[in-house]
Amino acid sequence: MEGHVSEVLALFHQMALFQGLDDAELAEIAAFFQYAKVRQGDLIVREGSSGDYFYIVFSGRFLVWHETLQGKREVAVLIRGDYFGEEALLFGQARLANVSALEAGELLMLDREKFQQLLNHYPNLRASFIATAESRHLAEKARFDWLGKDEAIYLITRKHELFLWRSLVLPLFVFVLGIPLTVWGMMMSSVFLRDILLVLGGLFIGGGVLWGIWNWIDWGNDYYIITSQRVIWLENVIGLYSSRREAPLTTILAVNKLTTQLGRILNYGTIDVRTYTGSIVMRNMANPDLFEAFLRGHRERAQKRSLEQERQAMREALRMRLLGQEGAKMPTPPQPSSPSKAPAPLAKGKGKAIRELLHTLFMMRYESQGVITYRKHWLVLVWKTLSPTLALLALASFAAYLIYRLGFQREGFLLSGLSWAILLALAFIGVGLWWLYHYLDWSNDIYQLTPDQILDIERKPLGKEDKKTASLDSILSIEHDRKGILPLLFNYGDVIVNVGQTQFTFDGVANPDQVHHDIRAYMEARARKKRERELLQERERMMEWLSIYHEEEKSLRQQSGGK
Repeated sequence: MEGHVSEVLALFHQMALFQGLDDAELAEIAAFFQYAKVRQGDLIVREGSSGDYFYIVFSGRFLVWHETLQGKREVAVLIRGDYFGEEALLFGQARLANVSALEAGELLMLDREKFQQLLNHYPNLRASFIATAESRHLAEKARFDWLGKDEAIYLITRKHELFLWRSLVLPLFVFVLGIPLTVWGMMMSSVFLRDILLVLGGLFIGGGVLWGIWNWIDWGNDYYIITSQRVIWLENVIGLYSSRREAPLTTILAVNKLTTQLGRILNYGTIDVRTYTGSIVMRNMANPDLFEAFLRGHRERAQKRSLEQERQAMREALRMRLLGQEGAKMPTPPQPSSPSKAPAPLAKGKGKAIRELLHTLFMMRYESQGVITYRKHWLVLVWKTLSPTLALLALASFAAYLIYRLGFQREGFLLSGLSWAILLALAFIGVGLWWLYHYLDWSNDIYQLTPDQILDIERKPLGKEDKKTASLDSILSIEHDRKGILPLLFNYGDVIVNVGQTQFTFDGVANPDQVHHDIRAYMEARARKKRERELLQERERMMEWLSIYHEEEKSLRQQSGGK
């Protein structure tokens, strides 16, 4: 470690793992580590082997991967300041993945004995290690397909379990209420009352179980995530809603933590992330202190890394000019993650298209290849399909009555059984098509947000299509409102986008605040790319001036020497 102490301390200052520790404590921690160089292609950790070391990446890039029957499956790419190997030492288990060097680099290593000594000296590190280990397992299980190629997940947390149990209170009450109703029905001598109470009891018990399962899945589908590039709030409601609110780490202006007295006791709170485009408010999360520390640490690390990359790009460009490599292409610094332009749609097989159709059947918001699609709230669908739905229920009730009369009572009823079957089939087909028409009328009215523009598409089934588009650059202002009791209760409303003399109105969309934020975020991402292009052009002009200066200086020096 001699000769690297100052660089190691600088690295530790950037790591979220060591947030809150002073210079003396960081120097004490640095003394625990060994320093090692690795070559490109070296296998550092083998999956299934016993764990003897904990590693911190000092320089270079390292690939985490699994060996499968289909070949190598890449999990993540680790860079300077990332660490691995702690799970085997914490839990005494075999290595869970392979880690190999993508390029020549350097590692800081800690053996098992010193790792335990470190945890004994600084017990708070154990909680951080456990949280990151759990996050990696959850990330592998969830398989987030929106992650970038070199993007690694550092921390995942959910809402506190208190809010899961709170959401299960009413379903549990409904379930328990169904038990005495069922028992009471079984004790009734009247067949009519017995049947009614048994049906009610079954509905209450089954409804309570299904409601509880729904709430449990709904709780488990919401994540708060910190990656190497961004902070993300992922919210999913099965079959209805899918939302991902995010901010690149380099655009975060402030991180605020809000807690109550009960929250401090039970360890939950709210994290408010302030960005150029507004706030991302992540409510009632577990371990808010750890999340805040990680977010602050990785934000500072990302900002410093972005500055270093820009300086390195400037050095490379200047070196190319001075060496006379006029035809060489200037490198550009890696950009932070942001909504990017959607790639050209790929040809889809019938099976995939059908799965996608079923997945988005009733969804009010979904995202595909960087394009966000919004539909009107499900209450609008209920209202549109109310008449055919009532007609279907009436037909189903009448069919049940006919089955009872013709099948169980064996009584005739105006027509023969075959005639009734044909008439009912035709009626169901007709009313079903009526319901499908209104569903398609709801489903085909969509609003889309792409990295370049907004679209308002209204398409009548078997009728005309109206489509309006506007560039994000031409948007002057955005506002949203929720008028009335139902929009307030069910969180839907209108988003009004003013574009020159034209007004785009996203009518009746779910969570208009989210839609507003999405549009602002895409506008900011587009503006950021524009600024990056301008900076690149400015850098090229500067390089041109320096190149001319270098040439003139060389020419004057030659003239001076010739005299």
